[in-house]
Amino acid sequence: MLLYRHEAERLEQEAKGRLERQKITDEAEAERARKELLELQANSAAVESTGQAKAEAQSRAEAAKIEGEAAVDQAKLKAEAMKIEAVSCSSYIGYCNVLSMILYKDFLE
Repeated sequence: MLLYRHEAERLEQEAKGRLERQKITDEAEAERARKELLELQANSAAVESTGQAKAEAQSRAEAAKIEGEAAVDQAKLKAEAMKIEAVSCSSYIGYCNVLSMILYKDFLE
């Protein structure tokens, strides 16, 4: 009976050893999985941050482009207005010249 008891204790110790090794293996695997999760979360946050920065930069660039195009259009319209004004003044001066010639002619007569 003593032999069976020693054999039983030995088997129990082996089982406890295997159980302890399995527990350590499982904990190591869980820690590896936690580490991988943290790395994925960090990568995800970096991608999100980069995406936001890119979207903001594109938004600013588009706004600057629109402002530039508006400034060019405004300059073209001012130039066109000045051209029309110049033509009007020129016509008015021509009218004044003709009128003064008529008045001068009438004055001489």
